[in-house]
Amino acid sequence: MTTLDPGFIDACEREALHHIGAIQPYGGLLGGRSGDATIRCASADLDTWLGVGTDRALGQTLRGLLGQIGSRTGAEAGAPPRPEQLDDLDQALAEPPEARRGHAEKLVLVDLVAGARGPLDAILSQTAEAWLLELEPALPTDQQQHALRPVAHALYRMPRTQREWEAHCRLLAEQMQFLSGFERVMVYRFLPDGCGEVIAEVAAPGLAPYLGLRYPASDIPQIARGLYLANRHRQIPDVGALPVPIVAEPGFEPDLSLSDLRAVSPVHIEYLQNMEVTASLSFSVVLNNDLWGLIACHHHEPRPVPLQLRERCADLVQVFTLGVSGHQTNLRLAAVSDSDRDIARLAAGIAELEAGGDQDFHIGDALLALVQADGAVLADTHAGLVATFGRTPDPAELDGLLQWLADEHPEPLYVTDALAAEYAPAASYQRDASGLLAVRIGTYRGAERVERSFVWLRPEQPQTVYWAGDPRKSTLFDAQSQTLSPRSSFAAWLETKTGCAEPWSDTVLLSAKKFRSLLLRQMNADLLRD
Repeated sequence: MTTLDPGFIDACEREALHHIGAIQPYGGLLGGRSGDATIRCASADLDTWLGVGTDRALGQTLRGLLGQIGSRTGAEAGAPPRPEQLDDLDQALAEPPEARRGHAEKLVLVDLVAGARGPLDAILSQTAEAWLLELEPALPTDQQQHALRPVAHALYRMPRTQREWEAHCRLLAEQMQFLSGFERVMVYRFLPDGCGEVIAEVAAPGLAPYLGLRYPASDIPQIARGLYLANRHRQIPDVGALPVPIVAEPGFEPDLSLSDLRAVSPVHIEYLQNMEVTASLSFSVVLNNDLWGLIACHHHEPRPVPLQLRERCADLVQVFTLGVSGHQTNLRLAAVSDSDRDIARLAAGIAELEAGGDQDFHIGDALLALVQADGAVLADTHAGLVATFGRTPDPAELDGLLQWLADEHPEPLYVTDALAAEYAPAASYQRDASGLLAVRIGTYRGAERVERSFVWLRPEQPQTVYWAGDPRKSTLFDAQSQTLSPRSSFAAWLETKTGCAEPWSDTVLLSAKKFRSLLLRQMNADLLRD
């Protein structure tokens, strides 16, 4: 197993990314408190965007400031917002934001104003405490048709087989590359252990492939994952661009959690530079309000993508998310429909076994097949070890394992694919039992409480993992300055992981839960008859 230095991870988590106090220089920012349109903060270069100095903007209302645009002549001339856009802003600021689940709701205003640098698009975001209005160059007219082209019909198709799923992921990468113009686009999926894996990729000729490579969990700390969960996209047009500070009134600290312009962490800048990436663009894939993965786009030179084009790319990702959800639902439904009758027959057979009756089918085979295991154990607190099936440790080792489960994991369902890492004595028999799935059912025999346990075991399955660089080098600090430093190598690095079994899939866990529920209903029915 790969071990990451907790000190490195803790230091990453302590980076207050949402309070970084600066933005990237490709736009301007205004901000204030929720429920109050008064401007409490602004980017230091506001005059280059709106022709109004930052100091003059502070204390004005948003409507009052924007209404001034166009009142000057000459080089500072501009065009104010249309009245209906100002009304939209007023209405949005007057309404408290809804509790966020997944992506935050944001208001996009196309061609809100024309400032010193030309037309500006805007995006308004709000938390319970504060609002932000961010301005950036509008999408040029000659790019409108490209940005607003329809979503490819094929992306709406729901993949049904593994081959169709792989083609679906690649199609998204191709469409994103076409829209964004980035040299490399990757579909990046998070794994249960927090690591990430590139499952689809489209790259320009000559670039080293990243397809199939994994990245350690520390590459994207939890604090950064929270920001990805809240925002549909994140752009870094140029890692070498100097950040612009935000000027705020005393006592007001801008929260940049929902900011598109938020400045980049120095650690992430160095990380991208180590990858030889100058511009990046990321889109979050959110499924059931959880971060399923990212679409990561890389380019070797600066490349800003206008807001409308980013929003269109995010729409593609949203359509792709429907395919992810449908594909996973199809897998679960297929597994459930195939298992229902087998579960009922197995439960009836176990009841006959415990009653001493004859069997018309082999319970052991059915029990192992239920969760695709190589060994199974049936035990309870009254009779002790009742039966074993397939590959299992010897009785003394099983007694110790069952006692450990009773003491440390009394929950109805417990699962691990690295048993020896949780229960050290299991290292002596990890070849036969590195994965464990335990189901516990409580019932009564007379006045006595009895706990019945079903334990399934999977053998060790050494895994060959191709990492994008040695993941252990994510644990580095700069030895001289004691500052956080990302790893510098992303060359393919091979690791063989031992002590692990094939992970238990969601469909297997669902079958185990249904099996437990059916047995519990049978036991309760028996109690009522008695």
